[in-house]
Amino acid sequence: MELFVSEAEVEDADMLIDYFNQVGGESDFLTYGLNECKMNVLSEMELIEEMHEQEQSCLFLGFIDDELVSVASLIGETQTRMSHTCELGISVKKDYWHMSIGSSMMEELILYAKEHQIDVIYLEVRSDNMSAMGLYKKFGFIETGKMPKRFKIDNHYYDATMMALTL
Repeated sequence: MELFVSEAEVEDADMLIDYFNQVGGESDFLTYGLNECKMNVLSEMELIEEMHEQEQSCLFLGFIDDELVSVASLIGETQTRMSHTCELGISVKKDYWHMSIGSSMMEELILYAKEHQIDVIYLEVRSDNMSAMGLYKKFGFIETGKMPKRFKIDNHYYDATMMALTL
């Protein structure tokens, strides 16, 4: 199985909504749950267009054969004083966990960041998501703080760990 990575196009909006709704139900480690993607196709298309227009933002899709198996993004800050930073988001379908897809997507994001004068990538991750934290640390991210009770799932609270990578 070979991973093919491409930048999202507006025509991918419907597929992205289906993907987000599926992966939301596969893990409690994401910021959203099953069928919680509230975007409609038009608003998703507009978001993709905005990301194309912003130099410090990108949305990458990872495919195996014709199946969308991963989505990864950098959302750049638009304020001048913070325009050297961006927030990272990444997800992989559960059937494809532990196959180095997250690492491949991370490599694409870091390369993009370096090519687009991004100095700092930051993210937040649920503090008990050891697999994701291991991935981020593998690429040089360091822990920068905690956000207590950031997630509330089924009346249980979970902390978030803030992490950053300086390029």
